[in-house]
Amino acid sequence: MIRASRGSVSWIALVVLIAMLALATLGCASQSTPVPRAPERAARVDADADRFSVYDLDGAWRDQTGAPRSLASWRGTPVLIAMIYTHCTATCPLAVSELKRIAALDPNVRFVLVSLDPARDGAKRLADYAAERELDPSRWTLLTGSDADVRDLAATLDVRYRRVTPDDLAHSNLITLLDREGRVVRQSSGRMDDSAIAELHAIAR
Repeated sequence: MIRASRGSVSWIALVVLIAMLALATLGCASQSTPVPRAPERAARVDADADRFSVYDLDGAWRDQTGAPRSLASWRGTPVLIAMIYTHCTATCPLAVSELKRIAALDPNVRFVLVSLDPARDGAKRLADYAAERELDPSRWTLLTGSDADVRDLAATLDVRYRRVTPDDLAHSNLITLLDREGRVVRQSSGRMDDSAIAELHAIAR
């Protein structure tokens, strides 16, 4: 009888343990119920991104003439912007060539080149570069600014860069189309396809 009683107690203890584990599992499941709210959060983030303008960034920039310029000075016109540096001999000349090709297709677009290497790309160097590349100053603006302002703009445009030697930078080769309010519409690495050009024309009109 004593053995039977101990066995019964052991069996009851096992049942209780299983029941407790089941309750704990249900508790974890109940804590995870808020997960369906995630799509709402994502939608709000997307909506905020749609409203954000590059022109809202602070920064003290100078153009190739040495004059101060703000990014917001392009508000009201479509802009193609690229971040380059004038001593680059690889991807930057390709990006500028692509922008020049687009310039020939639409006279209503403005072009902004921002230096990733402000220590070497002062106003005079930018002016010389513009002259070497035959960039019409009525349509092309080259900017230099502080390291902090360059980093902020690069982060906003998703341009990654780093110095690999004292003279060379590794960087993303992105061309970004901004609408009249400075919002990112399209980004292209290399040649812009026909759909991007069509969108550019539509914004420019």
